[in-house]
Amino acid sequence: MPLTPLDVLQKQFGPARKGGYDSDEVQRFLDDVREAWEVSLKENFKLREELATLDAAVDTLRTEQDEIRKTLVLARRMAVDLENTAHREADVLVGEARLEAERILAAAHDERRALQEELVHLKSTRLHHLAQMRALVDAHGRMLDAIEAQD
Repeated sequence: MPLTPLDVLQKQFGPARKGGYDSDEVQRFLDDVREAWEVSLKENFKLREELATLDAAVDTLRTEQDEIRKTLVLARRMAVDLENTAHREADVLVGEARLEAERILAAAHDERRALQEELVHLKSTRLHHLAQMRALVDAHGRMLDAIEAQD
């Protein structure tokens, strides 16, 4: 069973046999021990209260630290997800742009082919008209020659 300051205060000693100690001096010493012990117990109690408060604060900080870690992990995941989404969207946009460019190039090639065909047709028509005009000029020249020959 633990000894308390009250036990020290209430302790009684039996009569001393030969020579013993001065009872007043023993009592003063016991009072000093009791008082020192009471101060130590009060300080111990106070320190235990402070320790309990600090333990609670540490628990709170650990909880907050865990929440911060979870938040950081979540933020990292979100950043990775956002980056992946951005890459996918960029890939889609690039793909769509390539398809549009290919469509524009195909349309330009078709238009070029059509223009080349029209140019060939126009050249052919020009040659045909030149041949007709040459034939007409030749015919008129022969007619002029025939009219001159009649005179």
